[in-house]
Amino acid sequence: MADRRKEIRAVVRLEVQPGSPSLRRPPFYVTHNISVSGMFLITSDPLPENTRLKLNFQIPGDSEKIQVLGEVVWCREKDENSPYFPGMGIRFLGISDRDRAIIDRFIQELIEEKTKGSSA
Repeated sequence: MADRRKEIRAVVRLEVQPGSPSLRRPPFYVTHNISVSGMFLITSDPLPENTRLKLNFQIPGDSEKIQVLGEVVWCREKDENSPYFPGMGIRFLGISDRDRAIIDRFIQELIEEKTKGSSA
């Protein structure tokens, strides 16, 4: 699968709550990575592609919750022979400028920390 993502993403674990309790899903998902345009959610029971869902999460160090409308754009099934996490790729369809800026700032801070750590 070709990597078509254009945005910088950060590998980070965040709890993400689905905003629609009718989806018979777990109370929360965990991210594997995030960018300003989407995220990968780890789950052994991914939703079908093209499913839209509201997602709520909080960036560490920020007091405001972020709420986005996302769409499942691809899924990876559980495979015991694969080193990759099962889950689903989510593209953000609806995100406020404020929330986008919070995510962008968080990613830049993570990159700076990693750069400082590798040059020490």
